[in-house]
Amino acid sequence: MSKKLTNDQKTIIKLKEELDKTKEAVNIIKAIKVENIQNLDAFTIKENKSLKEECTAITQFGDLHIDESVKPDITNGLNEFNPNIAKIRTEKYFARLIYILMLYKRAGIKINNLVLHLVGDFVSGWIHEELVQTNVITPIEGCLLVEQLLIKGIKTIAEWSGLKEIVTVCSTGNHSRITKKNQFKNTAITSFEWIIYNHISDYFASNSYTNVKFIISESPYIYYNIYGKVNKFSHGNHFKYQGGIGGIEVPLKKWTHREHTVLPFDMAWIGHWHQYVCGAKVRVNGSVIGYNEMGRAYGFTPEPPQMQFQLLDKKRGYTLNTPIILTDW
Repeated sequence: MSKKLTNDQKTIIKLKEELDKTKEAVNIIKAIKVENIQNLDAFTIKENKSLKEECTAITQFGDLHIDESVKPDITNGLNEFNPNIAKIRTEKYFARLIYILMLYKRAGIKINNLVLHLVGDFVSGWIHEELVQTNVITPIEGCLLVEQLLIKGIKTIAEWSGLKEIVTVCSTGNHSRITKKNQFKNTAITSFEWIIYNHISDYFASNSYTNVKFIISESPYIYYNIYGKVNKFSHGNHFKYQGGIGGIEVPLKKWTHREHTVLPFDMAWIGHWHQYVCGAKVRVNGSVIGYNEMGRAYGFTPEPPQMQFQLLDKKRGYTLNTPIILTDW
């Protein structure tokens, strides 16, 4: 009759079995040597010219606030802005937009069409007393400068990108209004940007740019269908910042849900908040002016001036999203 093992003896046997397995694993690892691996060549990456992944590129540009200045000492060195810096950042935006388009095209993605959303607030205007005191150029001077920059930028895309169609969707901002307060009626046609958009649209039409189209509407919401996906474009000043740890994302989600019950959409495109956000059903653009007194007062996290760039794949939907950074830091 065999003796019954004690608990200690059982534990010793179990530990010995585990030790034997560990020794076996160690021996296997020691036996693996780099020189025994047959092929250590790098993977071969080839341009696939036969790839038929068709995409439309969507990008946003706005919240330029070209007539404002931001002093570095007021923002603790986090940002500086004036009309000359606005010109530099605008040129960087269009140059880097074309670079990204070329990069994806070289990778084999078929991109023939671009939707350019002009978000609004290209001029700050004199809607607040502080802007009357601190703006470095007048709203009219700002309008003329914005027209020049947008015409040059869109011409650059039309002539250098190789795109078949550039659809420019035009939203008017809240800052560019000529009225004292925001109003529900006549929002678009009481905006400096209504003049800007119609002027640049007339320029491209009269100069026979057949691949450049403009969508200018009196509605604050513009709906545009791409591959069966409904894209909703607006400036973004349609809900209030409520503070709190969630920042703008809590009121943003409420607004997105509410708007979807009015007219369903697949993706909303807005600006206004000077923050780059990628949500499930919304894209929020950054700003050209960058971090300023408003962002500091609201407690926003500083971020570089950056614009949205998105690929909408014909088969897969919204895929690659890339911020276009407008500075070198």
